[in-house]
Amino acid sequence: MFDLIRAEKLKMRHSFVSFLPLSAAVLQVVISLCLSMGTSYYSVNAWNWWYTMILPGMLAILCYLDMKKERKQHYANMLTTQISPERNWIGKVWYCAEKILCANLLIFCGTAAGGFLIGTSIPIMNGFVAAVLLTVCSLWAIPLYLMLSARFGMFASIFTCMALTIGSLIALAASRLWWICPASIPFRLMCPVLQIMPNGLLVEPGSKYMSAAVIVPGVALSLLWFVLLTYVTVRWFRRTAAG
Repeated sequence: MFDLIRAEKLKMRHSFVSFLPLSAAVLQVVISLCLSMGTSYYSVNAWNWWYTMILPGMLAILCYLDMKKERKQHYANMLTTQISPERNWIGKVWYCAEKILCANLLIFCGTAAGGFLIGTSIPIMNGFVAAVLLTVCSLWAIPLYLMLSARFGMFASIFTCMALTIGSLIALAASRLWWICPASIPFRLMCPVLQIMPNGLLVEPGSKYMSAAVIVPGVALSLLWFVLLTYVTVRWFRRTAAG
């Protein structure tokens, strides 16, 4: 697996794909710091804006740019090696997952540092847990957006991302049906972890949203979606490669 990820890094070296996640995270930290005017809401705003807007959109764009590079070469790098197309696809999924993890950890470091200097209501350990959970709960989107980008192009990937994110944020994240759509799971899990509602307000003490009982089911459902979508997209790419 590490060899597959290393091969992806070599292919994407010096491309915008390799810089996009970290650039988005740094830009998010800087913008949040400026708009928060140095108040203690800096960390709250940085996290909330990150996982409700920037992270989903950045992930869709990352997958599109990754597949765009492959499509230009007619998938030669994925089909002409001794490694099977299926393993190449899985390697691409894990490469994107690593990029998302690095971006989430950078947000964690930025909010922790800013919180130490300015003040914050988010404990450091909660921020670290949030970075890990956001990565795990975003895995399902990677194979989906890769397939949409490969099959239909940028519009399908970005539009699907926007529809899932906005629909989940408005209709599901704060409801009893948060578990139905994988896009709404990270929004709901951040309520007890970061004590931030999907709309950016702080969770009130004693609220039902403070319950950590949603974390294990949310992670399990996200991983189930990830395994299912990876399996489906691997089979799809196998047929595409054979054709």
